[in-house]
Amino acid sequence: MADPGPAKRPDRAPSAATPPAASPYDPLLRGPAYLVAELMKLIRREAAGTLPGAERMRPPAVLVLACVAAEGGLSQRQVSERLRMDPADVVSLVDILEESGYLERRRDPADRRRYRLDATEDGRLFLSRRREASRRLNQRLFAPLSPQELEQFTDMIVRVLARHDSRFAEFGPPCAGADDTPA
Repeated sequence: MADPGPAKRPDRAPSAATPPAASPYDPLLRGPAYLVAELMKLIRREAAGTLPGAERMRPPAVLVLACVAAEGGLSQRQVSERLRMDPADVVSLVDILEESGYLERRRDPADRRRYRLDATEDGRLFLSRRREASRRLNQRLFAPLSPQELEQFTDMIVRVLARHDSRFAEFGPPCAGADDTPA
């Protein structure tokens, strides 16, 4: 006789940790915030295989590098302010970028109390490869959308972000030239 399974056996009730199956049309599962969170999970999974291991770097570190490469000569505090990142997080990310040879941290000759950050040639080459990988990732992820739909989707995301974050008010990246680098 076949086992009726845990749900059918009187001695085993369904686990409280297992949620009941929900319809894909459940309002909770159709909410924009939930869908954006699921999209982010998809992006992280897909991005993990985009670059070889030596080229992988967390998106916040890439964003710091892109900001420094675009503007150069910034202090860690300026990067923190432009990207709205905690200063301690920026220091850790700068450490990673410096160890990778992508960024230089030197005393600012104009103010010896602060460090000046500059992207290295290796850092600029890394960003170039990362931008190309990001372009390919975006093509793959958003292939179901027509070019017009993708533009409209992007515009809608920017409108929502601009409502809550002035950096997106003119559809500009946090730092000039940092377009879609982090993905």
